[in-house]
Amino acid sequence: MSIPQQRMRQRQQPGLSPTDQHKLKTTLNTTYSADMTMIAQHFGNPRATRARITDIDAHGGVTLEWETSNADGSATEDMQFAVRGFDGTSSVVRELGDLATEAMRAISQNPKSVSELARAQHALDARVLVDFAYVQPSLLVMSLVAIGMSGLTMLAVSSSSHPLLKFGHMFVSQSTCYYVWVGVIVVHFLEACVVCAVCQLVKTFQPRQMDTRTQVQWTVGGALFGLFCLHAFASKIMRQFALAESMQQPRPRPGHT
Repeated sequence: MSIPQQRMRQRQQPGLSPTDQHKLKTTLNTTYSADMTMIAQHFGNPRATRARITDIDAHGGVTLEWETSNADGSATEDMQFAVRGFDGTSSVVRELGDLATEAMRAISQNPKSVSELARAQHALDARVLVDFAYVQPSLLVMSLVAIGMSGLTMLAVSSSSHPLLKFGHMFVSQSTCYYVWVGVIVVHFLEACVVCAVCQLVKTFQPRQMDTRTQVQWTVGGALFGLFCLHAFASKIMRQFALAESMQQPRPRPGHT
């Protein structure tokens, strides 16, 4: 995408209102002032103190200002940067949280450090976003599915005179086993297609909740394990609908029940 196209797309996105900008600056400069200072020290000047956000424009451009002291006195410096994938207040918080975490890890030499701002954003995501990470069926389920499909395949397509096959064909004919086998394959294929399509919708509208790797895992799981995998996936989808519905419900007015 060319730079003019990027700018046009940015203009078309809903921006932050002046009220939202003011609230966000106030929160960042009071509650998370230590994180802002670490960003200034790591990406700006190691001697930076009293860092603060001085401007957040309507489309996520952020200006960070800080003070430095030396033998010649004090000075004020600043830097500007744009938020990647801007989609509102949450994207600004997420970007600053990631920068603060990177700065904290570099300054403290602790690769497991997480900034206060990033922890707050993760806690919020946990309340409003569903984790679509792939849930692998248990070893028992996978073993039973593998044994069942292997046995059905042998009964359906094998012309061997093995005693076990003969015993099975005494109860179910080979032609019946074949139609059942084909039906199971078709159903698993359709389940995989449905899962893949739903994952694509989630990835389109909520890219933070679904990536291509997770989509492939759920699709392959649906093809191999059918309902045993589809049940876990459907539970996550229902939880997402429940969260969305709860967030749309109007809050009760004071003095009303």
